[in-house]
Amino acid sequence: MAIHGTLNDIGFVSLLQFPNSSRKTGLLTVQTIDGKAEFYYRNGELVHAKCGDKTGSEVLVEIVDWTQGQFTFESGLEADEITIEDDLHHILMWALKERDERQRDEQEKTDGPVELDVELSKRLDELLKSALGIEYICIISSFGHLIAGSTHQSAFQKDFEPLLRSITCFITEYPGKVTGKAFIETDDISIAISGLDEKRTVVISTGPDVQLGRLAMHLGRITRELSEVQEM
Repeated sequence: MAIHGTLNDIGFVSLLQFPNSSRKTGLLTVQTIDGKAEFYYRNGELVHAKCGDKTGSEVLVEIVDWTQGQFTFESGLEADEITIEDDLHHILMWALKERDERQRDEQEKTDGPVELDVELSKRLDELLKSALGIEYICIISSFGHLIAGSTHQSAFQKDFEPLLRSITCFITEYPGKVTGKAFIETDDISIAISGLDEKRTVVISTGPDVQLGRLAMHLGRITRELSEVQEM
């Protein structure tokens, strides 16, 4: 007996897990206006996926966001080939992560190069003058673009640049927005990070002579003042 339903009744991820949790063998077919996808299970394990000219785990990346359509599960139907050998839960986690990375890459291509905000950079210069011991302040977008930056010494930038690349990766890979504070301390540089809002993160850096406690105080004040500027 076949089981029928719609994606309105059950989320797509939950639907894929249904044959797995009940250890069923059969074919799950999902039909939407975007196309048709077929998923074959053997004793609860997803062993084959097909959608158009795509097969295997790549299918999940393409359709994991489907929210409308109908599905049918027919028991007893066997796959004629094996294109998936990994655990279903691992595949789902990979597909969701791959989907997010591709969406971010597409957004970056759409946004294109980002020019520095001159007025905001001037504001960072003003804050820099009032923060004793701070060498550099910058603001980075959630896509890893440098939005604004204070002036800085070239010698300091040489040491800071490799760390900035790592910080940018941290910001872009962080699950959700950066809302809290983070501190990094090396032999030569100390860095503090704090989220300003959903799209921007402020980074301040100093040499080794400034204690982390003072760096945290500077970070708190600079974050408050920048947030107030955004609200005006």
